[in-house]
Amino acid sequence: MGSSSKKKKEKQKDFVKPKLKVGKTKPKADNHTSTSFKAKAIVVGHQSLNTAAPTIQSQLKHNLTLLNHHAYTTRRDSLAHIASVLSSSSVSTPPISYSILLPALAPLIVDLTGPVRAQLLTLLNNHTKSRDPRQDAIIPVDAIRMHTPRFLLYIHSAMTHISAEIRADSTNFLSWLLDVVGEEAVRGAKGWGKTLKCWIVLLGWESAKSGRTARGSTIEFSDPGKNKKATLQHLGVLKQFLYTGMVEEEAQISDFEMRDRDLLLPHQYSDVYMMPKTSNVYGYLNIFGIPAENTSEEDAEGSSEDCDSRRRVVKNVFEGSIRTGLQARLQEGGEVGRAAGAVLKILDKGLRTDSDTTT
Repeated sequence: MGSSSKKKKEKQKDFVKPKLKVGKTKPKADNHTSTSFKAKAIVVGHQSLNTAAPTIQSQLKHNLTLLNHHAYTTRRDSLAHIASVLSSSSVSTPPISYSILLPALAPLIVDLTGPVRAQLLTLLNNHTKSRDPRQDAIIPVDAIRMHTPRFLLYIHSAMTHISAEIRADSTNFLSWLLDVVGEEAVRGAKGWGKTLKCWIVLLGWESAKSGRTARGSTIEFSDPGKNKKATLQHLGVLKQFLYTGMVEEEAQISDFEMRDRDLLLPHQYSDVYMMPKTSNVYGYLNIFGIPAENTSEEDAEGSSEDCDSRRRVVKNVFEGSIRTGLQARLQEGGEVGRAAGAVLKILDKGLRTDSDTTT
C-alpha cells in the first residue's frame, strides 16, 4: 500500500507547476545545455586564401551562368553587369569571345519576365549599333551575322509563344536584327518563309488561307490601348521586313568612290567576273528546284538568297493571307488603317518589281 502511494507521488512531481517569485529566474530544465563558453577561433569551410581579385573574364563567365537563375532580378542584374563591362571595353580586345556571349543571350528573347527582355533589348541596341558612323559598334556586325540563325530561332519561338507579352515583344527583337544585319536576316534558311509563317500566326491571319475573314491579332490584352500599340508595332516591323526582303535599292555611290572603282575595275563588266558575295548564285534560275507554281509552305522554308526567290515565295504562298489580313486592318481606319495601308504599298511595290523583271 505504501509503495503504490509513493509511486503516485513520484508521478505527480512531473505535473507540479513551480511557483515563480518576483526577482528570481526561472529554473533551468534538466536537458539545458550551457552555451556560455567562448571559442578562440572560427573555421570557415572552403575559405579562399587567394588575395588577388577575380578577373573581368571570370566575372563575365560567372554572370553568364547566372542568366539561367530562377530569380528574374538575378538575370536582370547579370545583363546589366555584362552591359557595363562591354561599355568599358574596347572593340579590338573584347573581354569575352562573342561565340560564348551571343549564344547565351539569345534564349532570353523568350524569357518569361518583361524586365529581363527589356534589359536584353537595351543591351543589344546599345552595343550592336554604333552612334558614331566613324566608329564600329562594340559587338561587330560580323559576330551578329554568324549567330543570326540562332537569334531567328528564338524570335520565331517568341512570335508563336503562348504568352501574350512575349509575343508582343518579339517583333522588337526582329526589328533590331533587321537593323543590324539587314538582308542577312531574310536570306538564310528559315529566314524568309519560316518568318512569314510566324507572321501569319502572330497577326491571326491563318483563316485567310481558306478564304474566310481574317480574325484579330492573337495578342489580346485587357487594356485596348495596349492591343492597339502592339498592332501598330507589328505592322511597322512587318513593313520593315517586307521592304528588306523584297525591295532592292541601288546603293548611292559618291564621285570619289566612283573614281576609285573605275581605277580598280577598269572594265565595264568586271563585276560579272568577281567572286560572288552569296552562295547559290544562280538560285534565281530554279534549275533543280520545285516549279514556282507548285511551291508550298514547306518548300518556302528553304533558303532565299535573292529578292526574286523571296518575291516568288510571297506571291505563290503568302500573298493571299497577307493581303486579306491587311485589307481587314485597312477597314478599321485610324492609325491601324494607315499602318496597314503603308504595308500594302510595300507589298505592291515588291511584287510589282517582280512582275517588271519577269516581263
